[in-house]
Amino acid sequence: MSDTTRNRMLWAITALFAVFAFLKATPAAPALMKLIPAISIVVPTVFAFLHGTRRLGGRTMLVFFAIAFVVSWCLESLSILTGFPFGHYHYTDKLGPKLGLVPLLIMPAYFSMCYLSWNLAHIVLDKYDHVADGLQHFAVPVLAAFIMVMWDMSMDPSRATLSQAWIWHQGGGYFGVPFSNFMGWYLCVYLIFQGLAFYLQWARPQVSPAANGDDRKENWHLNTAFYFATFVEFVAFAWLAEDRPITDAAKVVWSARAMFETLGLVSIFTMFFVVCLAFFKVRVAARLR
Repeated sequence: MSDTTRNRMLWAITALFAVFAFLKATPAAPALMKLIPAISIVVPTVFAFLHGTRRLGGRTMLVFFAIAFVVSWCLESLSILTGFPFGHYHYTDKLGPKLGLVPLLIMPAYFSMCYLSWNLAHIVLDKYDHVADGLQHFAVPVLAAFIMVMWDMSMDPSRATLSQAWIWHQGGGYFGVPFSNFMGWYLCVYLIFQGLAFYLQWARPQVSPAANGDDRKENWHLNTAFYFATFVEFVAFAWLAEDRPITDAAKVVWSARAMFETLGLVSIFTMFFVVCLAFFKVRVAARLR
């Protein structure tokens, strides 16, 4: 596949996903309800593999997927059984078949968002390559984990308290989600990123930026654009969602309108901030063409 064809496909996927994310907040959502979980996870996974096989190579992307799958499944399973590291919760049947106690869709969701966050951390650090050096060993995993948790902070209450794809047994102060969830998320995704960094240190890929597209602004903008497409959902709900009372597992009643407006604000000043920062940094990067 030529680079031009690949990028056209990636831009089309990104645009369609942004439209889909917006439609979740509209009256069209009930008609899409059965498809929403699969589309929300399968499409970002396809994007990650299409974009990543050029940038990191097929073998590295498969290793990345395996690390994300194993680490997330292990820590999710551990937390469901013991409460560590996320807290006490369980998954309902809304996300489909499970591997043990964890829906099969969860692990690809970690992988796809981890891929986007990994690349965004590279942009923030002005590291437009994937050479295993000091930045990639330590700084990229730390920053990528923050960028990943920004998405969870924008998403978790609506999926748990409202949609009840998973249930927090004791509720929590963040619209039914406990503080421990986000600390556990940071630990989980940091371990994924650090595992990838150790693999890259061992594998030491030395592909030149010109060979894998790292020297092209468009390839970095594509990654930023898809992260933006995932953000669209949260501002759409903040704008369009109607109010109604919702009750979490701890019997605390929350306002749906207040929840969506809060998540919209959180996403604007976390996810959208990263989108703007990444866009402008790539735009002015003298080393990129």
